[in-house]
Amino acid sequence: MNPARRAVNWIGRHLPRGWRDFWLQFAIFWSFYVAYEASRTLAQPDRYVAVRNALDVVRAQQVLGIDVEHNVQQWAMNAPGIVMAVANWTYFNCQFTITYALLLFIYFRRNHAFYFIRNALLATSFAALLGYILLPTAPPRMLGGLGFVDTLNQTSINHNSGVIAWFANPYAAMPSLHTAYAVIIGCAGILVFAHPLLKLVWAVYPSLVVFSIIATANHWFLDATVGAFVALFALVFAFAVSRGQLPTLGRLRGSSGSRASAYPSGLTDAVPHRA
Repeated sequence: MNPARRAVNWIGRHLPRGWRDFWLQFAIFWSFYVAYEASRTLAQPDRYVAVRNALDVVRAQQVLGIDVEHNVQQWAMNAPGIVMAVANWTYFNCQFTITYALLLFIYFRRNHAFYFIRNALLATSFAALLGYILLPTAPPRMLGGLGFVDTLNQTSINHNSGVIAWFANPYAAMPSLHTAYAVIIGCAGILVFAHPLLKLVWAVYPSLVVFSIIATANHWFLDATVGAFVALFALVFAFAVSRGQLPTLGRLRGSSGSRASAYPSGLTDAVPHRA
């Protein structure tokens, strides 16, 4: 057997469920992601409808007393530069870079929890796509007349950059997928890490994401609220699919002790596995 083949087999033996499952999960996520992004472009309406819906959101927020976007952005822009830099960086990295980085960690190190989180994220994306089709909404950055500033125009990567401009639906503000993903990933981090500090970081993470999407004028607060409800729906869906099993730090092993089950059978008979 040649060295390359031996290396592939060696890696396969150390994958949680072998090469077949690894490539299956890879295909599920990336085929879904490409189809999802492509379908968002098909859901784009004309600007008039999206702006009209955005103004309806503004009026609804005023009635509810939650029209905080302008004040949040003004505070962030007048704060030390690091505040706006963190907001810009978080906006462009939270939905994909951070989400997929944690997903990879969970797949390799907490494999029993991966399928629960995968199902929740996929359900969230489906629900969000329905929102983009049924209620296309312009983000605050498109309503400069209300005093909003597109802070991402100051960065090297923005909505006009290459593939982002080609795939992105500029009217996909309602609901906020950034928020929905952040809630799910935050819950995942709390579930799969043992250290209290790491749990705290992931508990605070959704709040940082909500701050970033508002400070950069990319979402309304109501978008974030609906996004959080979408995430909760998706988590309930994943809970139902897993037959009421919640992934924990525990990891049940088969008789060989080499493979983890997809879900622990209970909260009390799991073996602690610390970060």
